[in-house]
Amino acid sequence: MNPGAPARIVLGAACLVGLIAAVAVLTGAVRVGPDTPTPPQASPDAQTGAPVVAPDPAGGTPATVLAVADPVTMDVRLEDGRVLRVRALGIQPPERCYADQAEQFAVRTLAGRAVTLAGDGRSDRFSRALAWVTVSEGDDYAVLAAEAGVVSSYSVDAPPERMPAVRAASDRARAAGRGLWGPPCVGAATTAVVSGTPG
Repeated sequence: MNPGAPARIVLGAACLVGLIAAVAVLTGAVRVGPDTPTPPQASPDAQTGAPVVAPDPAGGTPATVLAVADPVTMDVRLEDGRVLRVRALGIQPPERCYADQAEQFAVRTLAGRAVTLAGDGRSDRFSRALAWVTVSEGDDYAVLAAEAGVVSSYSVDAPPERMPAVRAASDRARAAGRGLWGPPCVGAATTAVVSGTPG
């Protein structure tokens, strides 16, 4: 037997194990660790199997917020029982400074509440339905969050006609030094701009 054969066999086996592990991680069969994020998934439509990403654009779709993942991401239950992950339009959460307070605001404002979703069927790269969110009393969530100074206005994908109210609320919060516009953040590095187009 060739003296180098056992080493080549061991090396080949190690390479094969590494390749299998890499394929498992890439296909989602195995997670790398407890802190490795996985993109949120929208619930599939029971009849077609396609992701449910289309709140009714005419008048909105009633839903109940089951959980808040971050200041702009929530899981909702539609009236027919389906669960949908939603990305609220018009606002962008803080990247670091004031992020915890922004999430606490979202939980207080949205968790367990009835909301209305208005969208046009689009979703983002995380399969979140893009929707304008109105809370049960008719309050615009984007305006509430901007007024509280826990988010900044963010026009990407948002209906242009809705943005003036959000920008005005954000401007008032900034002028008053509220939330992320006051100490210790003072607006510095407040948002993660996803597409390079700030609000």
